[in-house]
Amino acid sequence: MNVLPGRLASLAAALCAATALFAPCAHAQGDAWPTRPLKLVVPYAAGGSTDIVGRAFAQKISEVLGQPMVVENRGGAAGSVATALYAKSAPDDHAFLMVTVGQLSINQWVYKSLGYDPEADLQTVGLVGQVANAMVVNPASQWRTAKELFDYGRANPGKLNFASAGIGSTGHLLNELIATRLGMKIVHVPYKGNGPAMQALLANEVHFNTENMPQLLPQIRAGALRPLAVSSEQRWFQLPDVPTFAELGYPEITTMVWFGVVAHSKMPKSIITKMNREMVGVIRRPEVATRFRELSMENITSTPEEMLALARKERDRWQKIAVASGARAD
Repeated sequence: MNVLPGRLASLAAALCAATALFAPCAHAQGDAWPTRPLKLVVPYAAGGSTDIVGRAFAQKISEVLGQPMVVENRGGAAGSVATALYAKSAPDDHAFLMVTVGQLSINQWVYKSLGYDPEADLQTVGLVGQVANAMVVNPASQWRTAKELFDYGRANPGKLNFASAGIGSTGHLLNELIATRLGMKIVHVPYKGNGPAMQALLANEVHFNTENMPQLLPQIRAGALRPLAVSSEQRWFQLPDVPTFAELGYPEITTMVWFGVVAHSKMPKSIITKMNREMVGVIRRPEVATRFRELSMENITSTPEEMLALARKERDRWQKIAVASGARAD
């Protein structure tokens, strides 16, 4: 450790004290933070996958930061409403936003008026986890396999419908991609989040849904939903009897949905660094990995730079899918 000579040390301390009225020294600011309760905005309705992941994360990060993290749900436009409000709000170094691939890599190709710039208005903090999607139907339906559902869709143009978490959500685009691939004409019924979309399927108001595993698994285990296929590369660890889309002949449907934390573009870098460090430590704990797997999610970590690189890579892929599907919300 370097120790300044007495006179230089006194001068450094005086300079830091003198500027504290205007901008606290970055190191001190990062060390002292957080000084009050934190907030995590979840841009979807309660009960969906992002909400499940966000609440699990908030509980664990609160334990190490020594301050509670309050989850605030605000749904609409596949997460764009809350993301735009957060991005354009006054900077608050105790408020963060839980995002999915949708808010950083998909919505800009679907929504004409997004209301925010994924890079200019937001800073990536780090990844939290990833999940597979599953195509599910109500067990009261006539379809027991994906092939049966697809055959019906091809034979009955416009009669098959599906729910989604909103226009431009991964479930929406994957189903549109499947329809295009199979030459089916199906009807999209968007909802304000995964939770409402699942409730519609449980009530047998729609024919099928392709959404994230965390919210679907309890219903699948209870027999309230019947899984037909999963989007992971390998069969999902909790559904070993359910085939992947690749096994059924549709490898282009292989995808994982990731979750991460972002911050306001003007949040101090010292806080971003500290938050990422604490996040990585928490998410890598064996008990957290076990808890995430119970929620049907795989824990993953990253640096802010790695998360940004992933978001950029995913933009290229989802732009092609969005254009091919014709999904637009103008």
